[in-house]
Amino acid sequence: MPTFNDPKADADEAYEALRGLAHATRQFENPGDTYAVLGNLLGGMGSLAQVIDQLAGAHMAARHRAFDDTGDQLAGENAAEAAGRELLGVKALLDRAYRGLDAAMSQSGRIAWHPEPPVSALGQVNEADAVRTVEEVGTLKLTVWPITPLGVHYRYGYLIEDHATGAVAGGRDLFTGIEPVTPEQAMRELVIYLQAEGDNRQRALDHPDEPAPELMFPEQIADAAHANNAALDARASSTWQGPVPLAELLGAPREPRPEPEPAGRWISVVFLQGEDADQVLDIIEKNGPDAAIEHLAGYDFGEETVQAALANGYVYDEPPTGALDRTVTHDVYTLTYNPSLGHVSLLREYGATPDPVLLGIDDPVPVERQEPAAAREARSPRAERSGSSWFGRRTGTASSSSRGLAL
Repeated sequence: MPTFNDPKADADEAYEALRGLAHATRQFENPGDTYAVLGNLLGGMGSLAQVIDQLAGAHMAARHRAFDDTGDQLAGENAAEAAGRELLGVKALLDRAYRGLDAAMSQSGRIAWHPEPPVSALGQVNEADAVRTVEEVGTLKLTVWPITPLGVHYRYGYLIEDHATGAVAGGRDLFTGIEPVTPEQAMRELVIYLQAEGDNRQRALDHPDEPAPELMFPEQIADAAHANNAALDARASSTWQGPVPLAELLGAPREPRPEPEPAGRWISVVFLQGEDADQVLDIIEKNGPDAAIEHLAGYDFGEETVQAALANGYVYDEPPTGALDRTVTHDVYTLTYNPSLGHVSLLREYGATPDPVLLGIDDPVPVERQEPAAAREARSPRAERSGSSWFGRRTGTASSSSRGLAL
């Protein structure tokens, strides 16, 4: 319970409460609860801004009592004033965050959440009037169907059934791109995710002493994907150039498809925040930004990264940076990071080839096709360099997926 008179005790309790809230909000069974949580956060944000303001005042008011470790009063007073100024800057950021949170809560209050469509005894997700596309891949039966786009992203529902074990999993969050998406493209996206999941299971078997990669699907489905790895690889490697135009059906020759050009000069390789970014920020602190760039280059899968960036709009005229972000360029990469806000981002010049030494590749051998971009999120950076080269990996397919399957 709050004491209302012991700042340290109340700060300890607030910290524990926020830790609990961070854990509890990893998943919402009822999305309507988000509005109440936002309301409490809004009040908490206002109180936090007041606390920061009062901390700044405390440093300023008592600066005549400040000394450094050697007893130097002037140095201590300067440090107290500097701390006060920094805290006032934080207060301004919190005021801005408060206004943004207030706007988000206002929009959230306009939402009427509907119940999740039920799953029948046969495992079929009920989606009204949706045309389903079904494929058999090994022992897996895969079904996809279009649903209402989310923002600018087209999305599909999906159902995965394993005839061998009876395992079933489904969802309505297969994001595929910002351009119109065909059922064939959606099916290939689902196959690529399953292919990556099978690779994760194999990696866990090969390295039992290492932490297992986080699964995108239920464990039974991940095991089924591993058991059907060969069939999934064959399906992912199959060639497909999109729907046949009417002119070709009438006998006209098919025109080659032009390669898409980006709207800007930089494409996003990876963006990390929270705990994922902490590791990279530690590398920056210990070994410098260049070491962090080499680490994050493990997320760069060449042309597949470019295609994913083009499909999802992660293309920029200049590297996007915030007012407090720090920027470092090395070779063809630009790193932006913010230790205070806890995020890092790596971008690459479009059309530029990184130095193989930077990627830890001694003898690059270009190949026509590279690993699916969807696997980028399913594996750690290229710490296991063997068999996972920027220039050459096992055959895969181009993907227009977003940053990952949202499960």
